[in-house]
Amino acid sequence: MADIIPFKGIRYNKEKIKDLNLVMTPPYDIITPAQQDMYYGRNEYSMIKLDLVKETPADTEQDNRYTRASNTFTQWLSDRILIEEDKPSIYFYEVTYTKYGPEKMMNGFIALCRLEEFGKGKVVPHEYTLSKPKSDRLNLLRSCQANFSLIFSLYSSPDGKINKTIEGNIRSSAPHIDVVDDNGDRHRLWVVSDPVIIEGVQKEMKEKTVYIADGHHRYEASLNYRNEAGQKGGEGAYDYIMMFFANMDEPGLTVLPTHRLIYGVSDDTLNCLYDSLGKYFSVKDFDFTNGGEPEARRQLLDAMKKAGPQDHYIGMYIKGEDKYSLLALKGEDLLLDIQSDKPFSWRRLDVSILQSLILEEILGFSEESIRRQENLYYVKDFNDSIEKVRDGEYQAAFLLNATKIEEIKDVTETGERMPQKSTYFYPKCLTGLVIYKF
Repeated sequence: MADIIPFKGIRYNKEKIKDLNLVMTPPYDIITPAQQDMYYGRNEYSMIKLDLVKETPADTEQDNRYTRASNTFTQWLSDRILIEEDKPSIYFYEVTYTKYGPEKMMNGFIALCRLEEFGKGKVVPHEYTLSKPKSDRLNLLRSCQANFSLIFSLYSSPDGKINKTIEGNIRSSAPHIDVVDDNGDRHRLWVVSDPVIIEGVQKEMKEKTVYIADGHHRYEASLNYRNEAGQKGGEGAYDYIMMFFANMDEPGLTVLPTHRLIYGVSDDTLNCLYDSLGKYFSVKDFDFTNGGEPEARRQLLDAMKKAGPQDHYIGMYIKGEDKYSLLALKGEDLLLDIQSDKPFSWRRLDVSILQSLILEEILGFSEESIRRQENLYYVKDFNDSIEKVRDGEYQAAFLLNATKIEEIKDVTETGERMPQKSTYFYPKCLTGLVIYKF
């Protein structure tokens, strides 16, 4: 079962921090070095100084980014920059955004979820992880014994009963947090401490499966920390992790693709690429000569958007060429012979087709090298992907449509994980809304 409990969250003291907009940050794993510098300079109490502390050449085992985070956290608690909730609570969280079209609203709730080993309970991953990010988050847990950022998870509730129940009890009150992030997204948070409401949420969530959307590395790091701490005997607060729960059946969530850029491939391999692709794909070119490059780019994007339920389209651009190409899988029957150990729901994902047929079979990348990101770079933005190739930074771009929510659900229910970087969920949960200390 999905074991959900309230907690006494730690939040910024609004008597001390007058403008919460200055201290909230995006999740640590999407912050660039330049953004890290910017958040450092924005406010002395920025969450960046807990969740993504700067490294220095002078770092030692006794004085490093993790020990500094711990010392800062302790000091902020002592100075009441951060204060603990009076009662065990859950938190209703709402994000309104217009970044990718007409205004949309994502909402859900924040609570603690009992940690479970994958495959042994109701918490299910959907992507593979890398060892380096897990080690980083584990070191932070060891030093601070706290969750600073949220695990972003999904559950299915076609009737939307949980959110409706919470909303019905908080809409008449002002939010406890109301901030606008650097993307212009509005984030609002309500503290919900009514035991009756909390019990109702727990009951509804008891038999539901929880799918991790963002935060696989943090979740696995927390499992490792729990296993370390649990050796001391008994159950502890480290058996739980702070999560945001969004209903995948509601329309407020946006799933974006993550495109693949390649480098370090031999010229001979690239020169034979079109011939090799012909085995699996029909190819349609959009030449720059007919309306120029911008028109060809628009035509490619429009063509990709027209993919139907049985269509599998991949965009492609090779450095130095005067055209974009649309690769269309010749038929799903071709998928029967690839990755036969994987469920068909996995094989028919566009990202799986790209990885299995193009990256592995045609370009010769191994599954392990892909996991290590050798000869491979991931980019979220369609236009940025193309520009990085046109600038000569990479050899080719492979462009994807977004994975659908129902596809994610279908794969994870088989117990299989999707290829790394299969999804990019939006909007992102802010870091600094609430902290869980164990």
